[in-house]
Amino acid sequence: MGLLRWGVTLLLFTLAFTYLPRLFSPKLKPHADGYCHPKFHKVSDTLRENVESGKELGAAFAVYHRGEVVVDMWAGYADEEAGRQWSRDTMSVVFSVTKGVAAVTVARMVDKGWLDYKKPVAHYWPGFSQNGKGEITVEQLLGHQGGLVSLGANKTTLRQYRDNQEAFTRRLEEVTPLWEPGTAHGYHAITYGFYVDTLVRMADPNHRNMTQIFREEVAEPFGIDFHIGLPKSLSHRVARVQFMSDIALIISSMKSWDLFHFFASIALYPESLSAKAMTVLETKNTALNDPEERSIGQSAFLGIGTARSVAKLYSYMAMGGSIKGRQLLKPETWKLMTSSLKTAQDLVITTLVAEWGRGVGFRELPHSKYKGQKVIGNAGYGGQVGYFDPVNQLSVVYITNHASPHGLWDDPRFLDLEAALYDCLDHNIQGRKL
Repeated sequence: MGLLRWGVTLLLFTLAFTYLPRLFSPKLKPHADGYCHPKFHKVSDTLRENVESGKELGAAFAVYHRGEVVVDMWAGYADEEAGRQWSRDTMSVVFSVTKGVAAVTVARMVDKGWLDYKKPVAHYWPGFSQNGKGEITVEQLLGHQGGLVSLGANKTTLRQYRDNQEAFTRRLEEVTPLWEPGTAHGYHAITYGFYVDTLVRMADPNHRNMTQIFREEVAEPFGIDFHIGLPKSLSHRVARVQFMSDIALIISSMKSWDLFHFFASIALYPESLSAKAMTVLETKNTALNDPEERSIGQSAFLGIGTARSVAKLYSYMAMGGSIKGRQLLKPETWKLMTSSLKTAQDLVITTLVAEWGRGVGFRELPHSKYKGQKVIGNAGYGGQVGYFDPVNQLSVVYITNHASPHGLWDDPRFLDLEAALYDCLDHNIQGRKL
C-alpha cells in the first residue's frame, strides 16, 4: 500500500504542479481575426467559439477552394508570456507537415528530370548502397518503406547534421535497415529528413541543399511564405511553441488508448521501433524556439511558415498541379505523387493502418457524406495538419503553437474546424460557384 500511496501522491503533485499555475495566471483576452468567405461563416464561428472557451490558445487555419482563398484566420497568442497575439504574418513550426512540402519539392525535381521515383537511391548517391540498401528506390524512401527509422545506438543533433555534413553522410550510409526494404512500412519520423535531404543534394545538378532547392524552385516562383531552414532575420515572426511536459503528455494521452499505447511504447520499450524512430535526436523540443536551431533545414519536421503558405502550395495539388495556366507539376508527375504505394499496419505507429505514397499520406474523410473520399498530405506533432482534397478541390491547413498529444489527424481543435468546413461545403458550395 505504501508504494500505491506514493504513486498516487506523485500523480496528484504532478497534476497540481502542471495545472494549478494556469488557474491563477492572468486570463488573456480571447483573440481571433482574419478573412472568411460568407459561405464558410461556420468555420469562423467555430474558431471563435474555441478561442472563447479556452479550447484554442494559438493557431491559424487556412483553406483554398478551387484555387481561391476562402478561409485565412488566426487566433490566440503567438507568445502568451509576452502577450503577443497571432497576426496575419505569424509563422510557426509545422513539424511533419513539412514532409509533404518536401515531397512537392522532390516532385518538382522529378518534373525537371533530376530524379526518378523508380530508380534506386544509390543511382544518385552511390555510398547509400551499403549494408542492404542498394535496391531501395526513391519512392520507397519517400514512402517510409526503407527500414531506416533509426541511426543506431547513438543519438544526434541538428547542429551535428549541419556542421559535419561529410561525416553525417557516412553515418547515414552505414545504417542497416531494420526490416527488409519494400516489404513493409514504418513512419520515418525524424530520419526522413536526413535521408531525403541528402538525396536531393546528391541529385541536384548544382548540389544545392533542400533549403535552397525549395526556396528557388518552389517558394520564390509561386510566392510561398514557407521555409525549410528559416533565415534568422525572420525569427521575429515566429510563434513560440508551447510544449507539454513529459508527464503532462502521458496524462493527456490517457484520453485515447491509441495515444497512450504509442507514448507508453516509447517510454517503456526503448528497443521498440516506436522508441527508436522517435528518439533519434538529443535535442529537446524546446530548442526549436531557438533561432539558430530553426535556421537548420531538416525536411522531416523543421518547416516554418504560415498556414496560408502551405494551403496556397497545396491549392495547386488540389487542382491537378496547375491553376489558371500556372503549373506546379506536370499531370504525369501529379498523378504519381497522388497515387498510393502501400496500405498496411505501420511498424512504428503500431495502432495505425497507414496508407503512404511518395512522401504523403492518405486519409479517408470522417464525414458521412464523404465516406470513401481520401485527402492527401501529412499530419504533424502537436496537432498540425496540412492536406489537399482533389475531389472537392480543397486545400486545408491547421497549425498551432500550443502542442497537444495529437499528431495523427486527430486533434479535436482541428476536427472541429474540419467538420464545420465540410458542412459548409455540403450545404452551400457543391456544384456552384462562390
